Amino acid sequence: MRRPTATISLLSFLMVLAMGVAAPRVVAEPEAAAGEGRELFVARCSVCHSIDYIEMHARFGTRTLWEASVTKMRNAFKAPITDDEARQLVDYLQRNYGPTRAQRTTASSSMSNTSVAPGLTAGGEPRSP
Repeated sequence: MRRPTATISLLSFLMVLAMGVAAPRVVAEPEAAAGEGRELFVARCSVCHSIDYIEMHARFGTRTLWEASVTKMRNAFKAPITDDEARQLVDYLQRNYGPTRAQRTTASSSMSNTSVAPGLTAGGEPRSP
């Protein structure tokens, strides 16, 4: 009597497998924003950072913050970035992942655009003491 139960279990499993329920979902990794500096960004930054990570910081990514981030990567983590490349990267990050782009991206979402990070003004610039 165990045999019909095993057969039914096996058939059930095969049906689920055939329907694709057991198949892993493939989620596409976001790509770096197009534009001048993209290739340099991919070569120097995406070696360690995902695009999701960069986009997560875009809302607060003023020029000052991107400059500080690139400087930290160069000095603290010895990222192989020249002075000229650092300027190009900051330009690219500000243009493609700055607060203006983030506001446009999230304007249609249900998230409020009024919240700001501690220490920043509503425009994304550092607060004066």
